Amino acid sequence: MGNLKWIAVALGVLIALYLVTQMQQSGLQTQSDAVFPEDPGKIQTIELWTKDDTLKIERSAETWAIAGHDTLTMRPNRMDTFFDKAMKVKRETLISTNQEKWSKYSVDDSTGTHVKLWDAAGGEMIHVVFGRSTSDWSHNYVRADGVDGVYLTSESVMHMMYPRATYWGEKPKPVEEAEGDSVAVETGVEGVSAEVDASK
Repeated sequence: MGNLKWIAVALGVLIALYLVTQMQQSGLQTQSDAVFPEDPGKIQTIELWTKDDTLKIERSAETWAIAGHDTLTMRPNRMDTFFDKAMKVKRETLISTNQEKWSKYSVDDSTGTHVKLWDAAGGEMIHVVFGRSTSDWSHNYVRADGVDGVYLTSESVMHMMYPRATYWGEKPKPVEEAEGDSVAVETGVEGVSAEVDASK
């Protein structure tokens, strides 16, 4: 009977240790899920903002433009980079589910970079908040609006979501007058004109 008692105690300790280990591991779950919708073709409007800057990018047919900045044109390949890289980022390790730690991971309203996507019907597709990691520059933190969980991302993409108009757009380059252009000048003689080099 004595041996059975000690066996029962040892078994209980092992079970307790197993349960504690499982609880600790559940706090850091690793998975790989897409952060953004998988069909970017439905996106009509992109909103980006921080506590200091706000930006809205809208699509008309196949052309993207920066709302409120008619003097700027989109920089070449800027949207391609956004869709090909930033939009394909994944969330991986669950870091925290404690709202009080949002500021630690820079994913609260005042420290995070917000990204909100809208479809053509004006429906909100997703709203996520990204935060920069101070210890690992190759990854970011991310959480979905209204969700407590903060995840580590598969790669760093915050630099592709900068809410500054001059990051996304640039002033159109002036059309330079072609060298050697000529204009016709009337000579005063009927049916006769002369060409003058406009570059001189």
